[in-house]
Order: sequence, then C-alpha cells, then structure tokens
Amino acid sequence: MHSETAPPPTGTSAPAFADAGLYTEITQFYAWHMALMDDREPDAWADAYTEDAVFEEPGRTEALRGREAIRAAITRRAAELAEAGVVMRHWTSNLMVTPLPDGTLRAQYYSLVMRAPRGQRPDIFAHVVCRDVLVREGGRWFIRHRHLGIDATEQ
Repeated sequence: MHSETAPPPTGTSAPAFADAGLYTEITQFYAWHMALMDDREPDAWADAYTEDAVFEEPGRTEALRGREAIRAAITRRAAELAEAGVVMRHWTSNLMVTPLPDGTLRAQYYSLVMRAPRGQRPDIFAHVVCRDVLVREGGRWFIRHRHLGIDATEQ
C-alpha cells in the first residue's frame, strides 16, 4: 500500500526543484504519456504505471489499485469514446518537479481536457490538477501514484 501523494510544498521557501535536464526528461515523459491517451493507446498508456500503482480521480469512490485495474479502466474509456466518436485532447502546463529524499519525484501540473465529436470544434471538458509520484525503474520513469482533482473543487 502506498502513502498518499506527497503534499504540495508550503511556506515561503522554495522546494528543491529538479535541475533543467531532469525537468526536460519529465516534461517529455508527460508529453508522450498524454499523447498515448489522446491517440487511444490504452495498453501503452497503462504501461507507464508501476505494477502496484494507485490512481485516484473525481467521481470514483475507490482508487484504482494496480496497473491491470488501471489498464482495464482506460481500455473501457477509450472504447466508449471511440464508439461515441469523441476526440479527447489533454493540454498540460505549469509542471513542477520536485525530487524527494527517497529518490522518487513529486510532479504537479495542470491539465486542460478538451473533447469534441469528430469533425467539430472542441470544448473544455475539465481543468484538472494532477499530482503524481514518479519512480525510476530499469532506466525509465513510471507513475506510482496519481491523484487527479478538478480545479477549484478540492481544498
């Protein structure tokens, strides 16, 4: 069992942010990860999570636990969107990457989620605050814990 996502920094002193090289690496990780979701590649998207990952999102009473539970949920969602002819896009911004003492990373970013029936203009579906804990395994980054919150509805 994992602890909750690392809390955001508080106070007036700045946390120890990632250096430019690590920040760029994590920025590319998220660009790749979000493109997989938008391109309806649920298996590859789910493979970015650790085997024992936790995924929390609004509207879900219980967190998804484990890569295969996450895979099943995103596969169902991708099929529903495809059947409805809906295109989704995720625009991420304001990424903050903070190395933690145990070697993991805390990443926080905003995601503007847009959707549209194919061939129509998109509308904004949600603005999400994303808080992840990332771990490096075998030379690549994986998401161990993801907490999604609809902006302005969480405390």
